[in-house]
Amino acid sequence: MSLDTLLDQVRNTYDIVEVVSSFVNLKKAGRNYVGFCPFHSESKPSFTVSPEKQIFKCFGCNSGGDVVTFYMKMKGLSFREALLELAEKAGLVVEKKFSLEKEKIREKELVEFNYRVAKFYHQLLFIHSSSELALSYLRTRGLREETLKTFLIGFAPFEGRVLASYLRGREEDLKKAEELGLIKRVEDGSYLDLFRGRIVFPIFNSKGECIGFGGRALEKDIEPKYLNTPDSKIYKKSEALYGLYQAKEFIKREQEGFIVEGYFDFLSLWERGIKNVIASCGTALTEKHLKILKPLAKNWNLFYDGDLAGKKATLRTISLFLKESLLPKIVVLPEGEDPDSWIRSFSLDIFSLKKEITSYTVEAMSFVIEYFKKDLLKNPSQVFKEIVEIFKPIEDPILKSKIVKDLSFYLEIPENEIWKSLSNTKGLSEKRESSFMSEEKEEYFLKVISQFLVNFPEYFPELISRGLLTLLEDFADSIYAQFLVYFYEEFKLKRRIFELWENSKFQEIFSELLLAPPFENPEEVFSQIKDYLVKQVKKREIKKIVENLRLLEIKGKKEEIERYLWLVKNSLNI
Repeated sequence: MSLDTLLDQVRNTYDIVEVVSSFVNLKKAGRNYVGFCPFHSESKPSFTVSPEKQIFKCFGCNSGGDVVTFYMKMKGLSFREALLELAEKAGLVVEKKFSLEKEKIREKELVEFNYRVAKFYHQLLFIHSSSELALSYLRTRGLREETLKTFLIGFAPFEGRVLASYLRGREEDLKKAEELGLIKRVEDGSYLDLFRGRIVFPIFNSKGECIGFGGRALEKDIEPKYLNTPDSKIYKKSEALYGLYQAKEFIKREQEGFIVEGYFDFLSLWERGIKNVIASCGTALTEKHLKILKPLAKNWNLFYDGDLAGKKATLRTISLFLKESLLPKIVVLPEGEDPDSWIRSFSLDIFSLKKEITSYTVEAMSFVIEYFKKDLLKNPSQVFKEIVEIFKPIEDPILKSKIVKDLSFYLEIPENEIWKSLSNTKGLSEKRESSFMSEEKEEYFLKVISQFLVNFPEYFPELISRGLLTLLEDFADSIYAQFLVYFYEEFKLKRRIFELWENSKFQEIFSELLLAPPFENPEEVFSQIKDYLVKQVKKREIKKIVENLRLLEIKGKKEEIERYLWLVKNSLNI
């Protein structure tokens, strides 16, 4: 059985409306169903599900695909993982060659091993002869024993070979620890622990599996202050979030979350009753982090340090959120404060503390304008460019419109100028308007050709013979040209699983074109496409002629120019 066959079985087993309805509130609208998109924020529903075609499409953020693609996006899985998981839930038989069984068994062994290590370090926090220093430090940070146990916080003694000695009895355990970066083999063949003289923070994924560790030095002179286990088969720093497993239900319940950067920032909020919070693990927030957070809640508050570094990190993160069509709020702390120190400076009940945090919270736009306010007076042109770069990733048209209005108000710049700046790609400002309009026209025709071939791929050979590939070469930067090239390769190989394409943008385009209103007269459209290709081929020939004439003119070869013109005239029957 091929993956094609398995995909057909999964599609026939599940009804996309039922699957989507378990995540999104859908309403009947003619032949389709509509609702609010789960992948971006919107004020009007633009998310459409077609029971007839068994696909979904959001006309706001352009997400699209079939039941497997939807499940993949909602669960943060790869397409292959989503397909196999749905097949397993449906009780379908999956051949061993497609199964992730071996890989999953190894990953299970590693997370179980990590959990044992976490328990080991946690026990040392309470029983080791030198753990009092660690316990005393944790008490000064305001952490109760209950919190230490909830998060399995541990202690790595200063000796440096405690974990290696504990694992010494089993060679397999030593190999696992070395693979995960918990120990390192030194020149004499013995092993040295990664964590020495540190508080140890186990890191769990959303399923509660221990995937990695972070360590905080107890002595001031030890560098780095914070240390994480390296990336491994089960731990990716760019995807891991501290406290996610414990906090996710609180975030879902409140439909709001706080994002902090440090372990103690997280623990201080948790300790004081604010449990809808997560922290990045020794790295800046990434797009992969947001893919995990987005399904949990639409409302997010960035709660970073009050110093310059914290503010710059906030600006970077705002831009990331905008790319996902989300607009976070910002908790603006006084200079020199971090969430941990600031929270611990209050002796307030949870209600009063939340009220205090709210009083320090501002909209993202207000934060950006305030950050640049002083420099805006000194160098308005440069600062405007920097502000535009922050908001440029927005794709959601509704959110973009709001941002344009706000920027126009704050910066006292006409809205049309803001639109231009946000819409420009690199180098576009250097192009003439006529050239830009021409590109828009070509993009439109490429989209029409794409829609036609998605519905009638059997016409590929004839359009190829009329110069389609040449056209695609000339407009290689167009996403529709790229889509057609890839689609043609899949067509030649007789592959039908467009969701397996690595480029998710192609999946979205495929869904968009399938859900587009059908052509009233496909034969007429096909005729127009052929005429268009003929004109483009002629344009290309003329362009080559002009280039050759210019080259001969530069070289001063008048006789060759005349001979060339004579050949051109006869070949074109002028």
